[in-house]
Amino acid sequence: MATGKRRTSTANGVRAPLQERSQRSFDRVLDTALELLAEKGYSGFTITEVSRRSGVSTGSIYTRVDGRDDLLRAAQERFNERMAVEHLALTDPQRWAGLPLAQLLPSLVKETAAMLERNGAVLGAFLQRGAIDPAVASAGKASYQDLYDRFTALLLTRGDEIRHPDPVRAAGSCFVTVYAVLARALALDVAAEAAEGSNLGTLVEDVAKMSLAFLLSPS
Repeated sequence: MATGKRRTSTANGVRAPLQERSQRSFDRVLDTALELLAEKGYSGFTITEVSRRSGVSTGSIYTRVDGRDDLLRAAQERFNERMAVEHLALTDPQRWAGLPLAQLLPSLVKETAAMLERNGAVLGAFLQRGAIDPAVASAGKASYQDLYDRFTALLLTRGDEIRHPDPVRAAGSCFVTVYAVLARALALDVAAEAAEGSNLGTLVEDVAKMSLAFLLSPS
């Protein structure tokens, strides 16, 4: 009869390491996986290359996951944890304390654009895979929803300045529009390509002005 501890699996299919050294090795694998996705996208993402770059044997990686899709989902979980920290910092009310809506919104849109641009290569890889992998798509939607909730909640702290008759709806529409425009400009959508000759800085200014005008419109 077999003895010893049984490896446990997390929701994303990873068999959790039981020793601290093994956890450090797998952390290195996940960090390397994200670096590889940023550099080569999903098409260039292989366990062999992750192993080579991380210095962790393929055998050790396969003790944690069954294949590259499980590794991708584990890497996405790590990435989403990092994005949640960025979302929290971006929308921290204390960061924007004292700023009226007319100053807050343009700066918030600018910082959101910078965050998406900084993480765009990895986001794009997950969006590409999410088109055919429901688990990846679901995790991506959860991260998007987190940013939606925090962005709109911050705008609604200036609810007394919003003149739209339905501030909650207006704040939500503002975020959806801003995110969609930025995602298109940065070619995060798997079906999109960045427009030739487009200037991200100018686009950020324009979408911020349009969003502010919408929030301040009484009808």
